[in-house]
Amino acid sequence: MIARLIAIGTATLILTSASVARAGDTFKAELTGDQENPPVTDQGTTGKFEIQFNRDFSKGEYKLVVNKGVRVTQGHFHCGVAGVNGSIIVFLAGFQANGWDVDGQWITNATVTNDNIVLKTTPCGDTLAKIADAARHGMVYVNVHSVHNPGGVARGQLEED
Repeated sequence: MIARLIAIGTATLILTSASVARAGDTFKAELTGDQENPPVTDQGTTGKFEIQFNRDFSKGEYKLVVNKGVRVTQGHFHCGVAGVNGSIIVFLAGFQANGWDVDGQWITNATVTNDNIVLKTTPCGDTLAKIADAARHGMVYVNVHSVHNPGGVARGQLEED
């Protein structure tokens, strides 16, 4: 009986430790034109995205780097697996109709909260915690759009770091 209680207590501690270790996770994405659907091969735009969530996943601080971005209009989280276009769920930057010419750090120390989720009816969920979980399952991507490629010029799946 005591051995069973110790085993249950140990299992509970392990599960609790695992969930605590996940809190405050960092996610990253490498953005390229060939990940777009359809692929964009004539622009050479690339980028990097990183977001660090707080302990309860109610807020994330992020940065977005865009290289060789000509007339970049906006950036978003989309709900969708690799190769499939999905709905915008969070605005990261934009919209600027004329676009910005960007080559390097575009956005830094920006924050997103649950209030920034613009479409809460996707399979990715209605909170940042659910979006982070969807990203763990390959269902969230970052997309940067431009005047020349309004559907997207560089894209990358969000992955846990």
